[in-house]
Amino acid sequence: MVSILADKLHEYPQQEVIDGSGGSSDSILDDCLNQNDGVLQLIHRYAGRTFCTPGKRLRLDEKSYYPDYMNGTGLDELWMCCTVPIVTGVIDTRTNKAPFREGESHVLTPSGQVISLQDLITANPESVMGEKVTAFAKSLYGDPTWPIVSKKFDNLNPIPHHLHWSKWEVYDINSFDNPGVSPSHYHTTAMGLYPFVTKDQFLACMKSFGKGEYNGVRHLSPHTMMHIDNGFVMPNGVLHSPTDLCTHELHVTMDEHFLAEDLTLDGKIGAADAFYACRDEDYPKDRHEDWEYLVEKFDFTANQDPDFVMKNRRPAITAEEFTGDGVDAKWIIYGDFLGDQKCSMLRLTVQPGGKTQFCPESPALFHTNGGSGRVGKLEVKYHQGMKLGELYPEIGFITQAALSNGGVPIENTGTEPLVLTFDFPQNAHSKTPGVAAT
Repeated sequence: MVSILADKLHEYPQQEVIDGSGGSSDSILDDCLNQNDGVLQLIHRYAGRTFCTPGKRLRLDEKSYYPDYMNGTGLDELWMCCTVPIVTGVIDTRTNKAPFREGESHVLTPSGQVISLQDLITANPESVMGEKVTAFAKSLYGDPTWPIVSKKFDNLNPIPHHLHWSKWEVYDINSFDNPGVSPSHYHTTAMGLYPFVTKDQFLACMKSFGKGEYNGVRHLSPHTMMHIDNGFVMPNGVLHSPTDLCTHELHVTMDEHFLAEDLTLDGKIGAADAFYACRDEDYPKDRHEDWEYLVEKFDFTANQDPDFVMKNRRPAITAEEFTGDGVDAKWIIYGDFLGDQKCSMLRLTVQPGGKTQFCPESPALFHTNGGSGRVGKLEVKYHQGMKLGELYPEIGFITQAALSNGGVPIENTGTEPLVLTFDFPQNAHSKTPGVAAT
């Protein structure tokens, strides 16, 4: 008998959540794999940040952006594939607790219930992720888990200037998520420090945190326009304040940051809050608000690299191995960075009536950017005006079970191009995509 949890996912109060923690998920995994020939349907998971204002480009209907149970916080993030719960600080007023398994990826079962992707991975890691990814995840985390996070963040204003001590990120800012944005837009990302900034100037900004009108740290950073439909890589340790455009982001499965500025268009930030998400292993707790220590720890070489944009931009390039008659494929994120193959993104466009057999070397998460069609047996369709609580087939996971059977047919069954974006984890390819291009 399937065990059902009492708690519900905050967006889907009508869906029963299967408790897969007791080792009873094997048969459920088999049912999910058999339903769509090894393709799992993932449900949309939304989250809000108390210090951000939604940009309203996540394609929800107007009423859904501000659920009445989130105490005024709006939804500004779509989490597509994350195997751990996230922490936003939001309290669900229906339960007076943080939202249950907030942001954690869940799979829709043939019975209409949902189960966490992590529970299905635990049931049979090799069948879901393959031996290579499973071994890598175990080396990184000790247990098998999908080693990368796929999400979209969508804010009306740039988020606070911040850095990650350990977490690297990659960005895909595309025209599907940002319709109507001109190529000559002026949405910029602040990154690093100007080469002329001295250590004393930076220290003065940090020492003034929370003590005046504004500590001014963003004035010390060059601002770069983001190229629509191209990728960008953000190594850890570098200051950045991502653009106020909807951004598809991948990063390693962890969440840590230091907030470097004390005022944004969304409000003030206290000095204690600046260190709220610093992990002890990255930044010792007894050094919080010790600005001299922070400046000594800060990587000025990485932040003042005059070639930073050239090294980390990723103009879209053709993915020859996946192109064909009526099928276009481009690498959006590719190449090595920080010394090895961190992750990659592939955008596949299938014209009406087109079909292709898709069999990459590694399992992958995918989401739909446009059109309608089939991935394996899973019917997918791009939606507008989605209502919170309803289920929409847009996000899926191609498992190793599917690849071992020769991959999955992808077919455009509609009248507009079917556009899919695939997120691959670390070391997914025996030959790193785009090495020659970089």
